[in-house]
Amino acid sequence: MLISISTPSEPPVSGQPELCDLIVHNARILTVDAHDRVVAGGAIAVRNGRIAALDAQERILATYSSDELFDAKGGVVHPGFIDAHVHISQYTARSVLPLLEGTSITMGHWKGELTPEDEYASARLAALDYLKCGYTGFVDPGTIFAPDAVAAVADEAGIRIWLTDPYVADNAEALAENLPELTSQSFLARWPTTRDEALKRLGSQLFRNRESNSLVKAFVGLYGEATDSPELYKAALDLASDHGVRLQEHLGYLPAFQLKREKMLGRPVLKWFEECGLLAPHVSFIHMNLVREDEISLLARHGVRVVWCPWGQLQMLGLPGAEARMVELQRSGVAVGMASDIPRVADFDALGTLAMSAAAASGRPASPTEILRMRTIGAAATIGEEEELGSLEPGKRADFVVRSLTASVNFGFDPALETAVIGGRDTVDAVFVGGRQVVHGGEVVSLDAVAVVAEAHRSAHALASRIGLRG
Repeated sequence: MLISISTPSEPPVSGQPELCDLIVHNARILTVDAHDRVVAGGAIAVRNGRIAALDAQERILATYSSDELFDAKGGVVHPGFIDAHVHISQYTARSVLPLLEGTSITMGHWKGELTPEDEYASARLAALDYLKCGYTGFVDPGTIFAPDAVAAVADEAGIRIWLTDPYVADNAEALAENLPELTSQSFLARWPTTRDEALKRLGSQLFRNRESNSLVKAFVGLYGEATDSPELYKAALDLASDHGVRLQEHLGYLPAFQLKREKMLGRPVLKWFEECGLLAPHVSFIHMNLVREDEISLLARHGVRVVWCPWGQLQMLGLPGAEARMVELQRSGVAVGMASDIPRVADFDALGTLAMSAAAASGRPASPTEILRMRTIGAAATIGEEEELGSLEPGKRADFVVRSLTASVNFGFDPALETAVIGGRDTVDAVFVGGRQVVHGGEVVSLDAVAVVAEAHRSAHALASRIGLRG
């Protein structure tokens, strides 16, 4: 439950109003801090891309001044959503799956044909839609062949991007064997073929962390799902620790494959990870559609964080081995971030609805506040950014969304529900990233929407043609 309290921020030392870059006032602020405080009639002072102060607007306006004032008109202001896991180069392929049915063409052929221009067009289209839906950042797990092409979108659009090295693995055959619909010869030809090749890729993107204010940051990523040897995983684990970043990989997408893997290991896969010393507080696992009840405490004990893809989980419910425990993990203290994966059945703004549905279908319903936290501070935690992003607190980066008070769903009865579950893109009035306004009146001002959409459509149709698909 969100708690309505206003705790005063420290005023400036001098008696004169302190200059800042932006003041957002007349707002109902959902801080999503440790106490889920709500500041009614609140204001935020922003300076140098960070929140200088957050308090009742009378206090902020008395102690800060700015040439730029933004009137929230009584609307909700909340931390920007972060998509904790998305295959960004496949955003232009959201509706292509039906065309593959009855053919020998797979998504592997699509990915095998991706050019830097295709990945740029896909990422730019996604950025346009993300911003419209109240997102201020997204995380790609290492499924971009040309990271520079996608990184260019960050400054252009004004959105945060986290990325890693492309397809780091030394056992790609495991993917081909267990998920053949995702592979092709042309696709796997772009993967490392040996451990040495995989090790050479590892950490190649970490240079992006040298500039603290960059919108693009990097982490250490493996593809996962048994495509990496214990030796490669340990090298990645150590590298991530040395650089103070997180290690991410897919785990437990297909419960049937996890059960098969466990039969070969002779023990549960998480127990195997623990025995091999491969669990650590800087590890994030993606999917985890099979988590046994006694494994909740194991994950919590090691400080492992988890990314929840609700649609992927819904697809697995009812299949042998599936045990969905995301809400239980969250309540046990495990940081859980929410992700679209690939938004094939709903837009980004429907992710909260998918999550509520998946949780209910699993028999473990989630509250709206839990959904809000998973889309903000939880998502930030899975990429190691919880000290910088994910909640609205003094000192944190000024990434936030202003919702329209006049939107039909915004009665004000349950702001978490109205914001993180049923609030669609039509309720988004403004979006700020690092204090820079990138959405005004519901429209993205940092991109030419018509040009972005047109280029993405050209790219997708050309790519479909190259692999023999006809829409």
